[in-house]
Amino acid sequence: MSRRLTRKPPLHAVVRPVDDVQQPLVRLAQGLARQAGARPELLARELAELTGAGYTAVFLRGDDGLVELRAAAGDGAPTIEAGALAQRALETVTLDQGAVAAPLVSDGATLGAIVAMPAGSPLRIDEELVQAVADLAASVFAADSRIAASRAEARRDAVTGLGNRLAFDERLARAVESATASRRVALLVLDADGFKRVNDTRGHAAGDEVLRELARVLSRCVRPQDAVFRLGGDEFAVVLAGGRDAAVRVGIRIRSALRAHRRAELPTLSGGIATAPDDARTPTELARAADAALYAAKGAGRDRILVYEGEHTFAAIAASTAEADRALRALVAEDDPAFRELVRTVLEGAGVEVEEARSGREARARVAGGPPDVVVLDLGLPDEDGLTLCRDLKSVWPSLPVAILTGREATAAEGAAVSAGADAFLRKPFGPLELIDLVEALAAGRSQRRPAPSSDRAGGAPQTLLLARDLRSLLEIERGQRLLLQRAYRQTVTALAAALETKDTGTEAHSKRVQRYALRLAAAVDPLLVDDPSIEYGFLLHDVGKIGIPDRVLLKPGPLTASERRLIETHTVLGEQLLAGVEILQGAGLQIVRSHHERWDGSGYPDGLSGRAIPLAARVFAVADSLDAMTSDRPYRETGTWHDAVDEIERNAGTQFDPAVVDAFAGCTPALREIYVALAA
Repeated sequence: MSRRLTRKPPLHAVVRPVDDVQQPLVRLAQGLARQAGARPELLARELAELTGAGYTAVFLRGDDGLVELRAAAGDGAPTIEAGALAQRALETVTLDQGAVAAPLVSDGATLGAIVAMPAGSPLRIDEELVQAVADLAASVFAADSRIAASRAEARRDAVTGLGNRLAFDERLARAVESATASRRVALLVLDADGFKRVNDTRGHAAGDEVLRELARVLSRCVRPQDAVFRLGGDEFAVVLAGGRDAAVRVGIRIRSALRAHRRAELPTLSGGIATAPDDARTPTELARAADAALYAAKGAGRDRILVYEGEHTFAAIAASTAEADRALRALVAEDDPAFRELVRTVLEGAGVEVEEARSGREARARVAGGPPDVVVLDLGLPDEDGLTLCRDLKSVWPSLPVAILTGREATAAEGAAVSAGADAFLRKPFGPLELIDLVEALAAGRSQRRPAPSSDRAGGAPQTLLLARDLRSLLEIERGQRLLLQRAYRQTVTALAAALETKDTGTEAHSKRVQRYALRLAAAVDPLLVDDPSIEYGFLLHDVGKIGIPDRVLLKPGPLTASERRLIETHTVLGEQLLAGVEILQGAGLQIVRSHHERWDGSGYPDGLSGRAIPLAARVFAVADSLDAMTSDRPYRETGTWHDAVDEIERNAGTQFDPAVVDAFAGCTPALREIYVALAA
């Protein structure tokens, strides 16, 4: 909106001073942070308000690289003149007959330009203020681009590069919402048959490569309008345009491609198809229907794709689900009670239901009462030969898997066991993990007529030592995975802090030092503070918003102008905006990022909080931050002494700092000094 004066202003009011604006850039930063959907419009309005311009415009580069008008504010509509100014401003700040245009530049990339044109009054538009607004806006728009990239990354499966569960949910919701009787949508869900065996026998790296190859096959078989997703584990989904026939044709192409595949040994796929609006009206209903068809396909023998057919499919899935949910049952026929107890303990720990038989007669009776999924049979039973029992069981139940337990040197017996129909051998002593793998493999229908190599590797070790070995391996794996997860959190946060190294000289070292100071001081103020895991990361990432501050301001060797200072003060709001979606920072960690420049007397920023209204973790960090700032080099001044810094903090208790925090600081100064010396070495 244009502004007109009713009388001629005095000479000192002709130039609009920047200092009269108070905290406008902070307000603008907060507004831009909140106004995610209409930022160009807000920027145009605020630019007019701040500068007194009669017309303002925001130009941004489109996907084609061309600059286009995104928003304007004011009474007039000099679009052509503003567009010409914006084009010139892509190179540098441009002044023309009272109008000011400034480029939107972030990290060397020009994102567009803003234009402020006079209202016909004697007030001159301040180019420094326009430049400051442009720098702030560029930081926000650049952050939007980074957030958009992060949003895309958050919807991508890291292993296969396909869309993940989140991307699938969003795509399916849009597809079902637009589905009509004449514009059907189909969902094909797929599950890799026996994929667990790949991970168990070839390792997780090989399993990941199989998933990637499956993703490539699926992507080649769908049409351009279809979308492929990995839902997790070995489950994939395809959202297709069209009805059942279209989905069936895609399914046929997928299965044909898998059969013809020669680059890697890939598992078969089971699948289920459902359509909207025929089978479902909501995304949840459609996914449930497709899952029902998938489970029916798996229950019918796997390696097939079935189409959802209402109650018929649900009946099939009810039977197959009950079967799938039932625990594996194993019969252990062994006369040694201690050995039976060992086998029972190992298998029950893997979720297998175990029945025991002390003799051949007892084993026959238990199988006759209901065949188990697997029989684990010792050759030396007290009442009959184990080979005879195996042969008899196989004659009545040919598909019943039987594993023979043999001694170390039992090659001849194993040969005879093959003739008796045994499906697998396991030489004593064996490792618990080998027993579990063998039972699960046999239950899944995989014959293993070869001796397990454990006895050779163990060098004659007793059974108890092999048990201890495998338990130790499991504990080491679990402990290692936990440590890797913790390390991944720390590495991610540290890498984000290190990114500031390119924007603010010495910031990485500053972040590490001040984090150590703050953690020690927090423990002295309130030990419960350090129990909150978010504060450690908040201390480390407190200055992350400086990524959005232009280098010319951040690295300026001399004093900052008023507008430059207001611009740099927005880094707290920008940092909070950047980290708002990081779960581990929710709570005190995010409060530190936003409020670490608040002052006890209320003269800080960005919110002017005072006293106990300032979060305690931020009050603690303010002291630690000031200590490090005064004892380390900065672009605008040299290092001060440790004692001068301590004296300065104590003098500012009750004005800049919380007096209680300063009291705790005085009590732990020697410990803080040790940190200073250690990190300076």
